[in-house]
Amino acid sequence: MSEPMSVFDAASGCHLVLGTPRSVPELWTRYLDGARDLYAAHGVSAALDHDAVVDGDSTTLFYAAVDRAGVVRGGHRAQGPYLDVRDSHALVEWSGNDGRDELIAAVRSRLAHGVVEMKTAWVDPTADDPSAVSALLARVAVPTMRTTGARFIMATAAEHVLRRWSSSGGRVDKRVPAASYPDERYRTSLMWWDRETMGRLAEPAVWRQIREEACVWEGFGGEMGRSVA
Repeated sequence: MSEPMSVFDAASGCHLVLGTPRSVPELWTRYLDGARDLYAAHGVSAALDHDAVVDGDSTTLFYAAVDRAGVVRGGHRAQGPYLDVRDSHALVEWSGNDGRDELIAAVRSRLAHGVVEMKTAWVDPTADDPSAVSALLARVAVPTMRTTGARFIMATAAEHVLRRWSSSGGRVDKRVPAASYPDERYRTSLMWWDRETMGRLAEPAVWRQIREEACVWEGFGGEMGRSVA
């Protein structure tokens, strides 16, 4: 991806920009700075591992929600598609926790179809409508699948966050017990989006938004979103 792409979301008042650390390095820095500040405020800086990701080498693409004033109000980054289950950061999160074997099996069984992992998700609580920014970020599976060719998207987060993201067709993997990560205050679960099922599982109104946004992404990427009709 040599050039960034974006769609505008009226509910949040943000442009969702899709790029790479090298195509939009200044935006990458602002996105990661926002994540670092928010993670530090919650005392979970270790979960970000800023020094390990700041060079962008482990990031395939990232999303930044940018408001009308040009302020980054949240985002995601993606790793993969993975070639080996050991590439997944989730193995670190389940280290010392029950369910690590189940996690490994879940990732390994999907590798041949393409697995991309979403990391470093954050939303600025001072945004005009943080819930709308969160809803916007929940709708990134389709452009991520199209850009990377992966069938599966995985994410790990607290269950209350994942319940919100389930509106876009993701589902918590109940076969993998929740992990205490980044510390005992949190219960982190695993969610999957499957290109073959997410259209049936998403809330109808959210799926309509996803398809409408896919038409905009298609203007940049050719066939964006058509494989998940």
